[in-house]
Amino acid sequence: MNDLKPQIRRLKGPDDADQAYCCMSETSTPWPQALCACRDWMSLNLGRHVEGYHMQVGDEIAGHLYYALSEQALFPYRLEDNVGVMYCEWVQPRYQKQGFGRLLYDTFQADMEQAGAKGIVIEGSDQPGQMHIDHYLPRGFQVIQESGHRKLLYRPLGQALITAEMIQPHSQPSETGPPVEIVILRGYMCPYETATLISLPGVAQEFGDEVRLRQVPLTRESLQEYGVTSGVFINGVQKLAGGESEEAIRQAIREELESE
Repeated sequence: MNDLKPQIRRLKGPDDADQAYCCMSETSTPWPQALCACRDWMSLNLGRHVEGYHMQVGDEIAGHLYYALSEQALFPYRLEDNVGVMYCEWVQPRYQKQGFGRLLYDTFQADMEQAGAKGIVIEGSDQPGQMHIDHYLPRGFQVIQESGHRKLLYRPLGQALITAEMIQPHSQPSETGPPVEIVILRGYMCPYETATLISLPGVAQEFGDEVRLRQVPLTRESLQEYGVTSGVFINGVQKLAGGESEEAIRQAIREELESE
């Protein structure tokens, strides 16, 4: 058990944004450019599309929880207003199993209850390391929608049930131009995903005129148009979600060229 007492701090400004994503600070991240891009995004959108808490142990940010209310959230579901949307929750491994993560979440839930929120949602998964649902079911969450590995969980607070509709990923490729059109939806909410979005333009240039690239910033409007908060569409189909290597990006483009 760590002897230091954790302190939960609400994010307030650029200094907090500069310390965001402690999931990438345990060791030297292989995606420093992606981490910087995400922290810049956090600084620009804090108080608008994202709120959150940092858990500090001594001089170290040991955990985070990022969220937004549904009417401001960038989230691939259509939800009622006044629902807390958890984007991401993380506690560094050496601080896990000490009750610190529960303290972080309980602080958030108490604030949601005080604000009169209907409840809390999070998109979980049944895959290891990806916001696994087994982490949230004991807290009173229940699966209210699912599609493949994606599970929408809801924790009632002021309202037992809410309406929720998953936005399906979709895009229409242009009918003109080169045989392969790539659309990058830039989300910047996760360094792991953002790494692919940053490296892809350089890889696409290797194919010259055979590839046409468009980059679309994430907004509530583009979320409705494309149905995802980040990712890559190749000829209208979502092929890359984030975290892929440059070689995996090349292979995805080659496969599409060969099919053409």
